[in-house]
Amino acid sequence: TIAMSHDKKDFFNFGTENLKAAFGEGWKESWMKIVKHYLLSWGVNTIGNWSDREFIRFARMPYVIPMDAFCEEGFPHTPEAIFRDFPDVFSPAYEESAARYAKGLEDFAQDPYLIGYFMRNEPAWAFVYGLNIAEEMLANPAQTVSKDVFVERLERRYGEVSTFNEAWGLELDSFEKLKKGIYKAASLSERAAADLQAFSEEMITRYVEIPARELRKVDKNHLNLGMRYAYITDKSLLCGSENFDVFSINSYQITPLEPVEQVSGWLDKPVMVGEFHQGALDKGLTAHGIRGVTTQKERGCAYRYYVEQGLTNPYFLGAHYFQLNDQSCLGRFDGENYQIGLVDVCMQEYADMTQAMRECHEGMYRVAAGEQAAWDRVPEDIEPIHY
Repeated sequence: TIAMSHDKKDFFNFGTENLKAAFGEGWKESWMKIVKHYLLSWGVNTIGNWSDREFIRFARMPYVIPMDAFCEEGFPHTPEAIFRDFPDVFSPAYEESAARYAKGLEDFAQDPYLIGYFMRNEPAWAFVYGLNIAEEMLANPAQTVSKDVFVERLERRYGEVSTFNEAWGLELDSFEKLKKGIYKAASLSERAAADLQAFSEEMITRYVEIPARELRKVDKNHLNLGMRYAYITDKSLLCGSENFDVFSINSYQITPLEPVEQVSGWLDKPVMVGEFHQGALDKGLTAHGIRGVTTQKERGCAYRYYVEQGLTNPYFLGAHYFQLNDQSCLGRFDGENYQIGLVDVCMQEYADMTQAMRECHEGMYRVAAGEQAAWDRVPEDIEPIHY
């Protein structure tokens, strides 16, 4: 149910109301006790991203946090964007925003239960295959500091505009004309493509490096867990990864091996999966989520197959399941209404799923060490319902 008040939406939480009906005013403490019991009984060893902050303090378990959620303005940004949510990374405003962003880590810097922090989740700019940020910058008519820096560098490199025109296949009468915008500039010539690719990689490096440096100033104790990219659309997404302790990626495939092998083939660095799930329609809601299987029993099979196959790769650090609860039957803020929870709206566990998790977690270190064979029964994977 959504109650409308002018242009503001208030969402009704059925799960919370069930808890209030069962436990009264002390519902939150009761909920926290139940959840901690479940996590320990399932063998879960980490509280994942976006978790309730009061529960984190209560549980006294290892946990991770999303840094952009601890700063009012989110991940560092600038008044003018380059492309989608990619900021003007050469602007002083980006460095200032990064310093404010890093202050959100101050309260956690000494916490021994914190494993580390994700810098952000699934940047919108990174969803484009073969993306060249510098090419998009030239196509964007906005006047940005990054564009000024790029044009100044071209002028220093080529000296005369005639030399530049010959290299890029243009007929400009000054370098300043570049700032008015050129669409698909990388297709002009090989030199143009190379110049743009090099600057694009430098921009992505600054995008990561500047806020990572500010975070490290605040907290030298915990791991930088990366950006949680949705998938690797271009190798340039690895730029700046020297600032990460762990490279993170979300992966809704049947196993995480493809992205882990892809990234570890380029980087000598642990890889963590920030999100995965499987849903089924034999109980609960009307959408599987991003990965669908036939039954709750197959959800358990899919969980074991995903995690244990991942453990066969030495670079696979682990995976965070998304999420504890089923989503609302009427949809969350963006309409997702997935049967992906480990518990339903009444806090009852999906026993076939959670028993498989227990068995997986009991043997996972032996699997990782090569002392026990990984689960090899492929789940009954089906076309999912999710959007």
